[in-house]
Amino acid sequence: MATDRRRSAFTLVELLVVISIIALLISILLPSLQSAREQAKMVKCLAHVRGMAQAGMVFAQDHNDRFQLATSANGVTVADKDHTRFEYSPNGELLAWPAALAQASGARGFVNNWDWGVRAQNFTDAKQRRQFMSEGFELATCPSDKVKIATPFYPLNGGNGQLQGQGDPKNPLPPNGNYWGLLSYGINEDLVGAQDNPTAFPPVFRYNRGRPRIGQQRPDAGDRLEGDLSKAFDPATVLLIVDAGADSEKEAIANDAQGNAARKDGIINLIISAQAVGPFLGDAMQSWPQRIPTKRHPKGAVNVVFGDFHGQTVRPTKFATPPGVSFEVPAKFNSVVRVSPYKPFPS
Repeated sequence: MATDRRRSAFTLVELLVVISIIALLISILLPSLQSAREQAKMVKCLAHVRGMAQAGMVFAQDHNDRFQLATSANGVTVADKDHTRFEYSPNGELLAWPAALAQASGARGFVNNWDWGVRAQNFTDAKQRRQFMSEGFELATCPSDKVKIATPFYPLNGGNGQLQGQGDPKNPLPPNGNYWGLLSYGINEDLVGAQDNPTAFPPVFRYNRGRPRIGQQRPDAGDRLEGDLSKAFDPATVLLIVDAGADSEKEAIANDAQGNAARKDGIINLIISAQAVGPFLGDAMQSWPQRIPTKRHPKGAVNVVFGDFHGQTVRPTKFATPPGVSFEVPAKFNSVVRVSPYKPFPS
């Protein structure tokens, strides 16, 4: 007896509807997943800066409450002529602060600066020598950083004949250039630098809130603090370490062409209040708009370690376009973040 058998199947229209629904769901979920991924990277970045803060605390405990000095050879002569306060390599060269923190964190093998990075003239030169940069201090890099190669600028040759990197087995040529390594963060020179030019006005500024003006033109400016964080006014609001560096390799290469003297220069992971008209991070970014990334984390957020060694994510609440550039940078953050360690003068 014949039986009428029918096969059940999707029609073409039904199949297209299902595919359309799946595509719609993917388009809705992907941005959320990407946002969650970036948020997770930012949290890991904050964990890294907090790890460096712990290393900084260990360093300070072993060095009479001082953070590692970051200055030129002339500055070392001013702040530590006998080489007894801070960390140096066996050849007497001041250790770059990432190398000093690597030591304090317990990482092995960071005896000389060339154990951490390489000497190079610019980003392009440093990138070509990437294989010589140590990966042994993971805390120094941010997972959201697309570049990861940067220079802390110091140690730097001075005018007293000291040679930077003398004896470096990776570079037997005469020493030249800055050290470059795997680095996503910058240091506040106002806190950890020294006065390496005694003939000029000290470059750490006090401000009159009622009359903004460039602080280095004030004869009553204060000295750099030579790593003595106890001298900072309200250290819980003073930046010590912060996200720094270019947002992309293209930007880093473009910065090479500007040179160290360029006002918009972004190749140095060094935060200063020089040329700023106020004591805050937003003021510093108006004068040096390319030294701190604005696209690394969602909505321009940056991770900061303060002078009391606590870490925090801060977010911009106001933007401005500095003179001479074509893009906006944060002018104010949701938390007080000062670069100058001094209390502003009352109005």
